[in-house]
Amino acid sequence: MNDEQKQSASGLAIAALVTGILQMGIVPIILGAIDLGKIKKGESSVAGKGMDIAGIVLGAISIVWILIVVIAWAVAAATAAALLFQ
Repeated sequence: MNDEQKQSASGLAIAALVTGILQMGIVPIILGAIDLGKIKKGESSVAGKGMDIAGIVLGAISIVWILIVVIAWAVAAATAAALLFQ
């Protein structure tokens, strides 16, 4: 890599951050992990490390949020069914 490429974040880092912001679940986690691996090997710019970590964190928050919504929906549906069929 030349000096100009080392100064900018990789496409994977940007994609991890954007997909994390869009709450795309596992996608930012995978993209961020791949790019962190490339950074560790020296194949990608260190400039994208923060974006990778942010994407991974946002992806994890997205998955937790989805699980909470699904559980809340299931509990609400079960409660409504129990009240309806008493």
